Amino acid sequence: MTYYQHRNTGIPPPPQLTDKLRLYHVDMNPYGHRVLLILEAKRSRYEIYKLDPLRLPEWFRVKNHRLKIPVLEIPTDHGDKYLFESVVICDYLDELYPRNQLHSKDPFVKAQDRLLIERFNELIKGSLECFDTNFAYGSDQIIQTLDIFEKELALRGTNYFGGNRPGMLDYMIWPWIERLYLLRCVHEKKFDEKRTLFPNFCVLNDLLHQGSSFTTTMLRRTLPGK
Repeated sequence: MTYYQHRNTGIPPPPQLTDKLRLYHVDMNPYGHRVLLILEAKRSRYEIYKLDPLRLPEWFRVKNHRLKIPVLEIPTDHGDKYLFESVVICDYLDELYPRNQLHSKDPFVKAQDRLLIERFNELIKGSLECFDTNFAYGSDQIIQTLDIFEKELALRGTNYFGGNRPGMLDYMIWPWIERLYLLRCVHEKKFDEKRTLFPNFCVLNDLLHQGSSFTTTMLRRTLPGK
């Protein structure tokens, strides 16, 4: 796997792609983390171009007027194409690589999962509130969202939303669930008290932590100097 990392805004663009994908990514960005999880789950051939969000190269700005990150670059016979938005990228990868399908084959379940991914934005917003200015308000948002996911997981009667293995919904929420444990540093007692409210979701979280060795290894490989 090839890694590019540049801090100079005037650096020339990387070489044209031939037989692999390229992910433009910022270290520790949870949206990029989503895409990395799917690339690894699909065993895709890809390379990572790490960006400094404060010093974006001019050629990247030209290709990406909205300055969205992450970006997936796709080689074609008529020049490279670009995809934005982590959920869109991950859906594309699931269709591009049919093996190890991550979305449910049941159209209704797939639609439910998409709605839950959208609903999960409330938890993302709440976690930002917790780390910013209002822990009480943010934690309420998190609890309300987790309650929805707890009930859905109990209804499905499986360890993962995807069944006996992680599916697309599991991967889409995992980067934030992993980071949610940082809130324990903010208020340890309150954090631990709430675990009893979500027994099924805590099992999911523990399973993802146990099975995250590939995630940890993959993320470690993307760190500077690796």
